[in-house]
Amino acid sequence: MYIIVTSKPNEYSADLGTGVRAVETYDYFFYGKHLATHVIGEVLAGDARVQIVDAEHPDCVNSVPYKFFGDFDEIDDAREELQELTRFGDIDARLERVD
Repeated sequence: MYIIVTSKPNEYSADLGTGVRAVETYDYFFYGKHLATHVIGEVLAGDARVQIVDAEHPDCVNSVPYKFFGDFDEIDDAREELQELTRFGDIDARLERVD
C-alpha cells in the first residue's frame, strides 16, 4: 500500500516515521513558486505513522497514523493522483521529481 504525504515550506513538514519508506519525491510549483513537496511512501507496517512538524514551532509535532492519508494499492495510482494536481487547463502548475 502507498500513501502521499505533503510538506509545505514555511508551514509544516511531513516526515515519514517508522513503518513507511519513501519511494518518490516531487516538488509542486504553481506559477513558478514552490508550494509543496509530495512524497509517495510505501506502508510497511500496520502501525505506520507520519510526523507532522510545525515550521514555526518545531517542538510542535503531531504523530498521525497512516490510515488518515489516502491510500493506494499500486504506486501508479499514487502517481496518477499527483498528476491530477497539474491538470487545470491553462494554469501554470507542474510537478518535478526530486532524485
